[in-house]
Amino acid sequence: MQFELSFVKYHGCGNDFIIIDELEGSRFTDEQRAKLAQKLCQRRFGVGANDLLFLLPSEKWDAKLRIFDPDGSEADMCGNGLRCAADYLCNKLGKSEVSVETRAGVKHVTRMGNQYVVQMGSLKSTLDELSEYIRLEAPAKTRLFDLQLEFPEVGATQVSFVNTGEPHAVIFVDDVDKEDINRYAVGIAANRRVFPKGISVNLAQVVDESTIKMRTYERGVWEETLACGTGATASAAVALLTGRIKSNEVKVLCKGGTLTIKVEDEGKTLIMIGPATKVYEGKMFIEL
Repeated sequence: MQFELSFVKYHGCGNDFIIIDELEGSRFTDEQRAKLAQKLCQRRFGVGANDLLFLLPSEKWDAKLRIFDPDGSEADMCGNGLRCAADYLCNKLGKSEVSVETRAGVKHVTRMGNQYVVQMGSLKSTLDELSEYIRLEAPAKTRLFDLQLEFPEVGATQVSFVNTGEPHAVIFVDDVDKEDINRYAVGIAANRRVFPKGISVNLAQVVDESTIKMRTYERGVWEETLACGTGATASAAVALLTGRIKSNEVKVLCKGGTLTIKVEDEGKTLIMIGPATKVYEGKMFIEL
């Protein structure tokens, strides 16, 4: 079956997305959405993107956001993608604030100039909160910070696990640019024995008391991306709550740009601030 497809291409700090507007009514089944993600996200053979975003009607909020990864799986949340979706919605609806329903809960987003302020929710960092994603022997209510674990390909590693809408492993290193992130991907991100659904891996480096630098290998995309909003939020929260930095307003330097993360009330309130850039609009015919 052939579809005529209109879409908008966005990026947030180099993390790029294809947005399909289904606000006037659903056109695709979930099976078709998964196949579209596999086709459209391919670079060179498709439009090319880290994720395919669908905006659907919500009974209570401005929209429902569905996020499909290049492997066809559905993600719970995407921080950079949410800002891009918010920019699209603000322009379409003529609003400066929108509330978007995601699988990780309702997210409230406010436009401030060319930046978007996202209420990311609260940090999840205990084993019972992450049991869907992690198989470890640890007390249920203990925060999973700075655990000493042994991984294939990587060896002994000090790692923290949190969920900021998506599950993340955070590892602090001396110099993120000198690390082989694909080695961590093989040993940790794709380790289905410990992480049955995979996990994103963030390598973080403390620059000063209010700044960190990071790289992220994202599950679902299964490669390094130029930025990751939930990963930046995770890394900033872990950096503050483990005493590696002092400021609760953290500048996070990603390969594709800079995000600001505010960590308040011991991680009960997380706020992400960053840009969203519309690249172009397109129309194509695609066979499913």
